[in-house]
Formats: sequence, C-alpha cells, structure tokens
Amino acid sequence: MQTNNISKGKLVGKKIGVYFGTFAPLHTGHQQQIYKTSALNEGMLLIVSGYDGDRGSQIGLHLDKRFRYLREAFNDEAAIKVVKLDENGIPEMPHGWDEWTSRLFALIQANTESENLEVTFYVGEAEYVTELYKRFPTDDGNTYTVEIADRHDIQISATMIRENPQAYWQDINRVFRRQFSKVVTLMGSASTGKSTLVRRLARSINAPFSEEYARSYEEYSNINDDELEMSDYARLITGQYDVNSKEINSPANQGIVFLDTDAIVTRVYAKLYLSEENQAQLEPLFQKIIRDEQMDLILVIPPITKYIDDGFRNMAWESSRHEFHEELMRQLVEFNLMDKVVLLDDTGDVRDEKGYLSRYHHAIDAVKQQTGVEIKRLDY
Repeated sequence: MQTNNISKGKLVGKKIGVYFGTFAPLHTGHQQQIYKTSALNEGMLLIVSGYDGDRGSQIGLHLDKRFRYLREAFNDEAAIKVVKLDENGIPEMPHGWDEWTSRLFALIQANTESENLEVTFYVGEAEYVTELYKRFPTDDGNTYTVEIADRHDIQISATMIRENPQAYWQDINRVFRRQFSKVVTLMGSASTGKSTLVRRLARSINAPFSEEYARSYEEYSNINDDELEMSDYARLITGQYDVNSKEINSPANQGIVFLDTDAIVTRVYAKLYLSEENQAQLEPLFQKIIRDEQMDLILVIPPITKYIDDGFRNMAWESSRHEFHEELMRQLVEFNLMDKVVLLDDTGDVRDEKGYLSRYHHAIDAVKQQTGVEIKRLDY
C-alpha cells in the first residue's frame, strides 16, 4: 500500500531525478537544486552519503543524524524520497568508484517501483559526470543521463557554513540549525534571579528563551516542592528537556537561545531530597538527557541574593542553598562541563546594591567571549 509519507514507500513514476551529497549541513544552494530536480521529474531520490569520521561527523553531524534531519526537512514532500548511502568499507577515492556506484544503483533499484526508468543525475563536479557515465548499468532496462549543476548562481557552501555558521545563518536549513545554535544555560539554586536574567539576556538580542518547567508543572498539578515524588522528578527531567528543545528548534532562533535550568539542576535537587533508591531509578534517565543536552555556555549564579518567598518556593530550601550550590558545582565537574562555566558572583557596589546590573553585564561579556554573539550594552 502506498503511504502519504514517502520515506515509507517507493518512488512512483518513470522519470526519476537523483541528487546526492554530504549535506553537512543542508543549505539554500542544496535546496534550490533539490527543488529543481523535483520539479523536472516525477519523483526524486535524495541521497545523503558519508562515513564514520567524515567532515559532517567532525562537527557532530554524523551520517545517521544527517539522514534523519533530511527526512524531517522534506517530510511533507511526497515526490522526494530521502535515502542513505553508507560509504564505510569503500576504498578511498579514486579507488572506490566501482563499489560506490554499485551501492548508488542498488539504492535506485530498491527505492523505485516502475520499470524502464529514465534516470537523471544532477551533480556538482565534472568528475562525477565522467565516473558515472563509465559505470551506467546496461542490462537493467533503464536509461541514464547526467546533468552538471551550476554552482555559481548561489555563492554558498557547507564549508563556509561550518567555518562560521552565525554569519550564514539564513542559508542553513531550519532543521539543521539546531546543530549550530549557540546555547546558553543558566543554573543556580532557588531565588538567585536566574529566571529574570534569562529573560533579560534573551530580550536584549530578541532571542528565544525557555522558562523553568518545574514552576509551571507544580502550578498545573497544584503541588508544592516538598510533595514531589520520584514520578514527578521524571516528568521534570523530560519536561525541561522538551521546553528547552522547543526553543532551540524554534523558527525564532537566529543563532542563540537562552535556557532556564536543565537536567543537571533537577539531578541536584534529586540528590538532596530523594532517597538513594529513587535516585538510582532515575539515574539512567538523567544520564541520557544530560548526554543529549547541548550547551556552549553555562552561567551559574551562586546564592548571594536574598531568598524571597514568592508563594512558589519551599522556604525550607533557603537553608540548603549553599549545599545546593556546592552539589551543583560538583556535578558540573562530574560531567566535565567546567570549561563552559562562568560564575556570576558579582555583588555590586553602592549604586548597584544587589549586583543585578553587574551580573547582567558580566553575563553579556561571557556570552560574547564564549559564543561570539554580541549583545550591545551600556557602559556602567
């Protein structure tokens, strides 16, 4: 049965366009060639290729991830089927052409329904024209041609993006932007002003930001801090990760996002307030989420502000603020994250008694130094 999602079915039609590449990342130049290929054919095979340790892998975009991202990027394009060409085990070029093209033609055979296909390859380099023509199958009933793409029309390359993604942000496909977004996470014990600082930093540059999930979860569930059970902590772990991911993947993300807490903060609270048995049951989830989290800068506010009763926080936590901070720093060391940490321990002066402006300016400077993103600010 033919499905609406082309990733689960074969291409229909005789006239098939084939476009392949590394796509690390997918950018506007690729997209124009993809749309051209799709428009000129009844169906299109979009092939992402690569191997372990290739240029995509070196920036965290390994082949399987690129394959998943491409399928997501074209999930509503019924005439475009995304497939993967695994180059592992193929001799280094120029000695690997026979095996590479053998895998290529096998993918065409496996992902098309019709016989006597008219297949056109759209390539960007003259070398592919020569090598493909040498290896066209002569006994499968299909006809093959190669068309070379003009790369001069759109002056962008994946190499340019990898070297400076923020400079070419608008050229990166939205699905792939999550890989290049700068992520700033604020951490600290309760009542340190981190939520206010998250909002102010983000709004100073019109960037998206997440809010502390625990607050909305407790308000929705009508429970207090001291009533949280192990099952609640599990929801806080995944809930905070989901709201953080939503902002990273948001169309409003123009290269940087600000996040209010993460799984490590929840793990610290679990360490302090849950039994060892409950902690042990949650640990696999903590480990997975923390491994998946992406952070370029971690701003930590120590407990140097006055603890405020806002009707939400457990006032018993006031006495444990320093213990929380010590455990937080210990866990940041445990997960080898200290090279990303900047401690906002500014106490201010006569004019800035509570240190809010000093910590705000310190955070702005740290963002510039760690991420390269500049937030304009006044001199003190």
